[in-house]
Amino acid sequence: MVRVIIFDIGNVMANYRWKDYLHAFGFSQEVESAVANAVFLNKLWKEFDRGVMEDEVIIMQCIQQQPQYEKEIRQIFQDMSDLVVEYDYAQNLVRSLKSQGYQVYVLSNYGRTLFQYAKKNFQFLKEIDGGIISYEVQKIKPDVAIYEALLNKYKINAEEAVFFDDTLENLERAAHMGIKTVHVTSYESIIKGLKTYGVTVK
Repeated sequence: MVRVIIFDIGNVMANYRWKDYLHAFGFSQEVESAVANAVFLNKLWKEFDRGVMEDEVIIMQCIQQQPQYEKEIRQIFQDMSDLVVEYDYAQNLVRSLKSQGYQVYVLSNYGRTLFQYAKKNFQFLKEIDGGIISYEVQKIKPDVAIYEALLNKYKINAEEAVFFDDTLENLERAAHMGIKTVHVTSYESIIKGLKTYGVTVK
């Protein structure tokens, strides 16, 4: 029986819209492509989520990849409040699950600076029972340690939990630990996934 619902945040409860965010700066196609490769498509982006290095250190390493675009790279880091936007359904979804007695948690790769904005502004985060954010434990999915951190902190029985994520690799690791999984591609996929495990949304 499912008693615990675990959600990723990006592209599950909120739209990680980096392409639209970057496009809004009005850079030329050449500059936009260079900045995307230096930042969002760079393996260094995961280091924000890991939370080991200071933001400025990571930004400088991104700039070193495309030094001619330092101005533009720094520009996109000035205010990233529009980078991840809460989905309209998120708060009501959590409220519905909570009203039926389910425990609801988040397990997400998220950097410290970006999550501070999310914590203040994403309404669904005010409804959940808790969670683990990657920078807090300096581990990122699919590292087994971040899943264990969530299970241990809240004394969750893996067999009673279902995890919703948009990345198959993250789901595979959860499944290996005995957690039920749902691959999220849309809101409809969340509702269908819940129904699969006998959970309905009011």
